[in-house]
Amino acid sequence: MSDLPQGVAPRRLSLRRLSLWLALGAALALLIGVVVVATVSVSAIRVAARGGQDNAAARMGELRAVGNLERMITLGDQFQDEADPLRWRSIALTMQALALHPSLEALAGDGEGSTSVAFETANRLLAMREEEAAATIHAPAGLAPMAERRAAFWHERRAAMQQAADEVAARLVREVSQASAEISRGAVVVLGVTLAGTLFAGLLGAALVVVMRRHLLAPLVQISDCLAGLRRGEDVADSLPSVHSAELGEVVEAVERLATTQRALEHAALYDALTGLSNRYGLEARLAQAIGQAHRQGHRLALMFLDVDRFKSVNDSFGHASGDELLRILADRISGCLREADVVARLGGDEFVILLGELMHESDAAAVAQKVLEALSRPARVQGLELRLSASIGICLFPDDGGDAGTLMKHADIAMYQAKAAGRAGFRFFEPAMNEAVTQRLHVEAELRQALERHEFRLYFQPQMNPDGCHIVAAEGLIRWQREDGSLISPAAFIPIAEESELINAIGDWVLRTACEHLEDWKARGFDGVRLAVNLSGRQLRDPDLPRRVERLLLRHALDPTRLELEVTESAAMEQPEITIGNLQALKALGVSLAIDDFGTGYSSLAYLKLFPLDRLKLDRAFVSDIENDPNDASICAATVSLAHSLHLELVAEGVETAAQHAFLHELGCDLLQGYHFHKPMPAGAFVVLLEHQQATPAGADVQP
Repeated sequence: MSDLPQGVAPRRLSLRRLSLWLALGAALALLIGVVVVATVSVSAIRVAARGGQDNAAARMGELRAVGNLERMITLGDQFQDEADPLRWRSIALTMQALALHPSLEALAGDGEGSTSVAFETANRLLAMREEEAAATIHAPAGLAPMAERRAAFWHERRAAMQQAADEVAARLVREVSQASAEISRGAVVVLGVTLAGTLFAGLLGAALVVVMRRHLLAPLVQISDCLAGLRRGEDVADSLPSVHSAELGEVVEAVERLATTQRALEHAALYDALTGLSNRYGLEARLAQAIGQAHRQGHRLALMFLDVDRFKSVNDSFGHASGDELLRILADRISGCLREADVVARLGGDEFVILLGELMHESDAAAVAQKVLEALSRPARVQGLELRLSASIGICLFPDDGGDAGTLMKHADIAMYQAKAAGRAGFRFFEPAMNEAVTQRLHVEAELRQALERHEFRLYFQPQMNPDGCHIVAAEGLIRWQREDGSLISPAAFIPIAEESELINAIGDWVLRTACEHLEDWKARGFDGVRLAVNLSGRQLRDPDLPRRVERLLLRHALDPTRLELEVTESAAMEQPEITIGNLQALKALGVSLAIDDFGTGYSSLAYLKLFPLDRLKLDRAFVSDIENDPNDASICAATVSLAHSLHLELVAEGVETAAQHAFLHELGCDLLQGYHFHKPMPAGAFVVLLEHQQATPAGADVQP
């Protein structure tokens, strides 16, 4: 583990500098070597030229060493003849000292006459004599053989030492005359060989440096540059070196695989796998770069959020494979509407983002948005089917609507939702009021969560009257939100927010439970003939557990299932008709009454309508409010009544507010009437009072208290 402080990069050797200094260092070392060798060789020649006489004098020193060897032979003879232990030990020590004397070193390497042999001889003689002295005390009988062996050993060594001394003396005399000439000739040869070897070594070293630089250092430096470029995100495919060694070849192949892998990872990280467009991360990088450039150059940008309208129905109806194919078609069409410098990204699902750079006017963004909408509205053929879709686009501008990527993304998203709320298939520019609306919506969402915890919801009841308007047949349960200060909030103000935030499931469950509790209370009071209708949200209707929850509530409160009516809007029923039909049939099997609310405002087909196990249709108030003055509304009402009766369904008319409307609908044959002309929605207590008044009123009399 490195001992460097955290954040401090370790110092590393530079191969570039190493290759340069290696070449310079090798050349300098060779030059110095040549100079040194030449100087030494010239000096050797000079020494050899004047060293003949000096060499002869040195050889005379060797002759004196031969004299010392002769003296050692003489001491050996005395040692052999001496009987006094003190004296022969003294002689032996003198022989040892003489054998180690520097004067005998001149004879080293001359076989038996060498210093080591002389010293070993003195030691051996002393050891034999010591053995004899010990034998005199312990084993006198063996003394004679030991003396004979010592004598034989000395005789042999004496002869060898004498012969060596004679031969060395003769050789020294011969060599003295030849030494000077041989030294001179040898020095000349040494100088020549040294210079030639130095030149060869220099050439070989230079070649080695060139080869190392070309085949090792230069490729390593190039590989290092490639890795640095790879770290910066550059394409290094064409910058890798051509190498001739197996080891570096494997390194280059590893770098190529690393580059390929990194490109694949970067592509996967920055691009959408389905469409090939930039993904969220790629868009954020491009957007940040575009904002910086626009800020420096004073340009404007446009950021568009695009959401395909009702795309979920394609996946649900035709499968995800068809949905994916359709997304690829839409991506190609969007890209075809843009300039090469513009950016289009897919965030996921059916959400796309378009980045337009260098805008001159706001109208340029509007023109592009309209072009994209027209391209997407063209029929798309997917797996043999011709599909028509639309899209909603939200547009925000830089720097008008935000100075950073996060703010622009947020504001474009808000504008897109406003475009959807405005009727879809269009575009909207961001306005500050939109942000305020979103903030308010988030505030309401937070309060809704608290309202559930604080039990602030109330159920109000609006009676449904028989055709003559004198008798309460049923009631519709309508949720109200009563704040802590006592103020009532209309469902129109919070139900859409609850549906967007998925709080609608919890609120819908509360409505179902509360409705069943009131039905149980009415039954206990003797009003068990009154039916209570409550609305189901689209999310509830598509919940596979809904029939089981309703069944548990009916059993818990011991209710007649026909007394509970569940209303679903026409548009909610048609979002996923296959799932809707299954849940409605399961509810019908429980005996629950079913009704289509706001009939005439959705886009259901009669083919599906006849498959729904319904009991009633509720004519929307939009067709009732103007039947006195608009013949078209009157015709629609008449046709709807006829349709319902032909399907053996009852028709409930909502929004009856005048006597004229009542009379007209009564004449058409509406089965039930509901509206302010009869009763406004009221709390549970007031509705119970109304039921008690009806029970106490003679048949046929008006139930108004």
